[in-house]
Amino acid sequence: MDKTLLATLVGLALGPQALAADFSLSKANTETVKWDGWECERCTPSEGTAGHFSIGVGENSIEDIHFANASGSDDDGLVLSAGADLTHWYANDIRTELLAENLGRDVSLLSLGAQRGNDFAARLAWQQLAWYDATVQTPFTSSAYHQLPSDWQTGATTGQMPGLTGPLPRQDLKVERDKLTLGLEKYFNRIRTYLDVSHQTREGHRRSGATLLTNSVNLAQPVDDDTTALAVGLNAVGGNWQVAFGYLGSLYRNDLDAQRWDNPYTPTFGGARLGQQALAPDNDAHQFHIQGTWAAGIQSVSGQLVWGRHDQDDDLLPATINGPTPPLPGTNADLQLDKLDLNLRYRIRPMRKMTLTAQYDYRDRDFRNPFVAYPYIITDSLDAGTRIAQPLDQTDQKASLAMNYRFYTGFSTELGYRWRQQEWDNQAADQADTNQVWATLRLSHWERLQLRLELGWEDRELDNYRGYPNAEGVNDDALRAYYLADRERTYGKFVASYQVYEPLSLQLTLEGSEEDYDDAVGLDEVQRAGYDVSLNWHKEKLNLYAFYNFYNIETEQVGSNTAARWQGRQDDDAQSAGLGVEYQGAFDDALDLGADLVWADSDTLTQLEQGLNGDWGDYSATRTTVDLYGRYHLSDQSSVQLDLLYQKYEDSNYLNRGLAPNSIGNALIFGDLSHDYSDYLLNLSYRHDF
Repeated sequence: MDKTLLATLVGLALGPQALAADFSLSKANTETVKWDGWECERCTPSEGTAGHFSIGVGENSIEDIHFANASGSDDDGLVLSAGADLTHWYANDIRTELLAENLGRDVSLLSLGAQRGNDFAARLAWQQLAWYDATVQTPFTSSAYHQLPSDWQTGATTGQMPGLTGPLPRQDLKVERDKLTLGLEKYFNRIRTYLDVSHQTREGHRRSGATLLTNSVNLAQPVDDDTTALAVGLNAVGGNWQVAFGYLGSLYRNDLDAQRWDNPYTPTFGGARLGQQALAPDNDAHQFHIQGTWAAGIQSVSGQLVWGRHDQDDDLLPATINGPTPPLPGTNADLQLDKLDLNLRYRIRPMRKMTLTAQYDYRDRDFRNPFVAYPYIITDSLDAGTRIAQPLDQTDQKASLAMNYRFYTGFSTELGYRWRQQEWDNQAADQADTNQVWATLRLSHWERLQLRLELGWEDRELDNYRGYPNAEGVNDDALRAYYLADRERTYGKFVASYQVYEPLSLQLTLEGSEEDYDDAVGLDEVQRAGYDVSLNWHKEKLNLYAFYNFYNIETEQVGSNTAARWQGRQDDDAQSAGLGVEYQGAFDDALDLGADLVWADSDTLTQLEQGLNGDWGDYSATRTTVDLYGRYHLSDQSSVQLDLLYQKYEDSNYLNRGLAPNSIGNALIFGDLSHDYSDYLLNLSYRHDF
């Protein structure tokens, strides 16, 4: 075809008549479409039920309750479970949902919901959670009043207590939670309103320690409290803006105000035969917030303002229960904390390839407590005068500016600067100023390869460190909190993702940082380094993955003991590796098989060098987890599945390795708290799909 004629035809095609043509779907020619052969596989049905339900029975082999964090139950033997994920659609566009996970175990979920798009939504959920620590030895009863046996014989040291020479009762340290939640949503055109109410209860026991003069004990502290929370608000959306208002309230109630214990030691001062320790007091929290966003053209603005108040006016306990009780300034502490949080963010695109973002954050904590004198009691029994609690007000400000520039498609960079100022009242220091800069480079120009490099530098300077006002004796800079020290930090991170060929992908992450503290004593240097490698294979019925990562933290600390300077070194290593495979559709699509193997190990070694020499010993933990499953399809809708979860766990802490309750003369302890077990859960389940 002649080039001139071709250009003329193109010009006619792009003329006003062609540009005015309507290519919308409503004008599409559908006369030749064969509607009978067309089906939308992902469209939801107008009516009907979809999803699945399952029931199962398992054999739970428990040597150590710590394994229950993986299996979801500390019951040894048979455990039942049920689950479901069902959705039913009605003709009026309403749908109801049922979600159930691991019903019958200590970690489970049951949720009922109903909704209609852009009209309303409701959800009622009950959730169980649990945390399992260890099984310990203790002569005390497990209640708010820790009593010793009626025939207990006291002693000046634990070695002189006959009650500790034989086997002791065992107590499980675990905390179980039940949470009930109700959520409601209602839409009015462009306004969404919501109401969420939750009530959570906790019961169980956890580790605690208490002291009476120079002697101490480990106690299985009882937990019996509840929290009620309420969230209510509305969100409104306009053409180029949206705004939200809300309230969040929380009421915490503890059924136990204190725990008491019998003194297992021979009283040496003031006839102190009982000890008492206050537990978490009742408290309330209220918070109001307003949020807004506006966008037009090349710029956008967003912000949030939060104001809140925390109150604690629970009744005060006596200053001591042994000997004369000094008078208290009131019946309750009447504590109050006001907080104010502000966030502002501005974004503009001055040119096609550049974006600028500025952000400011303000955080203020204001204590409004009565400044009255309280009796100062040292480990009960000993009155050391009075102290006036000081308001620990603090202010935290942050401001940042970042520029993102795209050189061309798949190649961009980000440069940023952040300033932070922290101010404290009546604390160890007045102020700290931090300056940080960072740069990020992203390269994804090639289809198979993506790279990201991030580098940063941060400097913090402390103003007027004077120590803690109420500290006993001399304030030593070496004993300061590490966030109250001059510090310079550099860090970097490199991430590469490569699609080797169609089914195989590789990702590599390298990262490290170095922190240098300027003070002559105290924390001196912290170095972190690590890497992560992962491989993924996905093709048709077969999925494979493998990963390995390793991270190291080296910490150096310098101090003195008048005669010589010493240097402490702590070396932390953590590594993990995993291998997984899944094959779906074996034996004519009747059988699915899967396996996951994950190994993790961490080690900490603490050493002393110079002046004083020696190793403190190490802390280590190793965990191997094997998860296998096989699923056989009885039909298109029914299947049976066999799962095996196996875990081998071992840890060791030099601080309590091999210790018995009477190993330390002035401390009655739980003994060796390390774990060493090989437990499993074998589960058989049936599933039906709708």
